[in-house]
Amino acid sequence: MSAQPMILLTRRSLLAGLSLSGLAAPALAQKAPEPERIPVELFEDTLDLPSAVRLGHAHGDVIVVEYFDYNCPYCKRSAQDLPALLKAEPEITYVLVNYAVLGLPSVTATKAALAYFQLYGAERYLPFHLALFRLRGPVDGERALSEAERLGGDRKRLTEAANAERTGQWMKQAFTLGNSLGLVATPSYLVGTEAYVGGMSLDQKRAAIARARG
Repeated sequence: MSAQPMILLTRRSLLAGLSLSGLAAPALAQKAPEPERIPVELFEDTLDLPSAVRLGHAHGDVIVVEYFDYNCPYCKRSAQDLPALLKAEPEITYVLVNYAVLGLPSVTATKAALAYFQLYGAERYLPFHLALFRLRGPVDGERALSEAERLGGDRKRLTEAANAERTGQWMKQAFTLGNSLGLVATPSYLVGTEAYVGGMSLDQKRAAIARARG
């Protein structure tokens, strides 16, 4: 059997993963985090991220942004709730931002995920996103590639895209913006121009959406 191509880590990626590995712990709060106002410019910058995956309504009356990490347990719960949220709130736009802050497995998983997004677009991203969160144990680049291949992705092209300079730049942009927003835990949400740092249940998300509608 020939060796499978792997997602490579450059020295810069290694240093980034090591420096981020202790930054953001999963949010384990039981109550909803308190909303904090954010500059509208930073919200708009988030929507302009080339790595932002838009789901739901193309022009939603409320835009919800989730910064997440594939190795965050509360992000897993959020992903489980996502189909129900999109069904219950068909008028919202839901934006996923890969925010790899929980170590090297997250860095390589994000590289694979962004490669999948680049090649196959937002319309195929949600099943892949949910599949990664159904995996048990740490999710890294190899496991993410295997799931992408299972869903019909081309491993060779995915590996090339994952290792491309553009993918690294996308990751850096998301981290820089999340840092500017003060997002010190995953998941973190932007609902309109309010930030919620920490895990939220389906009902808590719907309450935040209702609050944004005023």
